Amino acid sequence: MIIPSHVQIETINGVCSARCPICTIATWTRRPHVMPKDEFGRILERFVPYRDRIEFLTLHGCAEPLLDRELPEKVAIAKRMGFRGTGFATNCTHLGEAKARALLEAGLDTLICSVDGLTKKTHEAIRVGTDFDEVVANVMGFLRLRQEVGHTRVIVRFIRQEANRAEWPEFHKLWSARLDPARGDEVTVFDIHNWGSKLENYRAADLNRDRENPAAVCQDVFQRMFIYSNGNVALCCADDNGFFDLGNVIEGDPIEIFNGPIFTRYREMMKQGRMAELHYCNACTIPRSRALKRTER
Repeated sequence: MIIPSHVQIETINGVCSARCPICTIATWTRRPHVMPKDEFGRILERFVPYRDRIEFLTLHGCAEPLLDRELPEKVAIAKRMGFRGTGFATNCTHLGEAKARALLEAGLDTLICSVDGLTKKTHEAIRVGTDFDEVVANVMGFLRLRQEVGHTRVIVRFIRQEANRAEWPEFHKLWSARLDPARGDEVTVFDIHNWGSKLENYRAADLNRDRENPAAVCQDVFQRMFIYSNGNVALCCADDNGFFDLGNVIEGDPIEIFNGPIFTRYREMMKQGRMAELHYCNACTIPRSRALKRTER
């Protein structure tokens, strides 16, 4: 019986304040929905028996998570229930002082800030719809507020691609000076991926198109359980709209679902070195991007 070490719960889906060309938002078909707070708590209760084996609880999916007005309360629920590694990634547009304070006071463990350029021009061309100056101000405001309250570690994540690759060395230098490694802060570079071959114009941005995939398997199907805002289970983080009917954690046991026939088949095929035969996985570059990921403090 495989227990996920990483549980990802999408508390809101279908809405975002940005229209990034590196995202598959244009192909999302599920109706926008916010997971009710009480439902979120009931889902977490199902994972309490496995809490000690769950290293990360991620609270984002196909949406900008800060558009969920109850997100700080959901973080607080998770922390009261004893879950470790609670965090999420955000474009930081909605990370104002009130929201930042609420998240810090709730006990958020990790905040991943998406900043994809050293300059305003570069960042806004990638994170379309965001304001670079506002994003930087919000991240810096969060860091200052953290000095007063909370312990949240901050990861500044740079999605490297042709449009910004030349800026990475200076970007790393600048943000490393702003962060605090004593608190676990990091600057991370992650190469663009194709979201299971769904991202249009991906090859124009792929820095590693001629390299073999250094990952023999995708760890998502072995370690990460992705749950949509309605409780349905996805195959992986690239599964925007539901490749399969895998089950619903509100109605069924999440561990039984995670050990169901489709998950089992995908794992066995990967262990046999047959990932190229798996639909949805055979052209996906997420495993390669993760294998090449660099994290620096």
